[in-house]
Amino acid sequence: MIIYGHRASHLITEPVPGTCPSCATPDSRRVSVFGRYAHIYWIPLFPFGKTGIVECGHCRLVVQDKEMDPALKQTVREVKQRVKAPVWHFSGLIVLALAVVWGLVVHSQNQKNTQTFIQAPHPGDLYHIRTENGHYSLLKVQDVTGNSVKLLPNNYEMESQAEVAKLNKPENYAAEPVELTRYDLKIMLTKEEILEVERP
Repeated sequence: MIIYGHRASHLITEPVPGTCPSCATPDSRRVSVFGRYAHIYWIPLFPFGKTGIVECGHCRLVVQDKEMDPALKQTVREVKQRVKAPVWHFSGLIVLALAVVWGLVVHSQNQKNTQTFIQAPHPGDLYHIRTENGHYSLLKVQDVTGNSVKLLPNNYEMESQAEVAKLNKPENYAAEPVELTRYDLKIMLTKEEILEVERP
């Protein structure tokens, strides 16, 4: 179950000039501004506005926005305009942005590694491949001799690329290897038949 919604946090409280209409105490009122933000699992995602109330420090009368006279509304509006949403109201978006950047960095590094590993294959390298029917499987490098690369095909396929690592068990590979050249491997990489190379 996803828990989401909106909350508010106190941003600022300032005195308001004038007399309380309820108890007639002069200069006893204060305006408090609250920043509203959307959250998921109580982690703030982004702010979406501010709200303000005016309270008398003597009689505790609270005046909501709809009950304010035009002059008081203007005062509250000016205070709201001066106050900025705190950075932590954006913390969910910041974490999301960092996760995206990290994902891009990891993906870029994986692509570089794959290019390097294809050019210089080693025994034990694991090739994550896309099969002709659009499923995913593995090829394991058994031996490298000059330009020739012997690979053991995996006998099984998965529908999801994320789960293909589960196939990496010794009993799942064919007994006899297939033989390809380094050039063949480069072509397979270019055609996106080889998706990733994992080096133990």
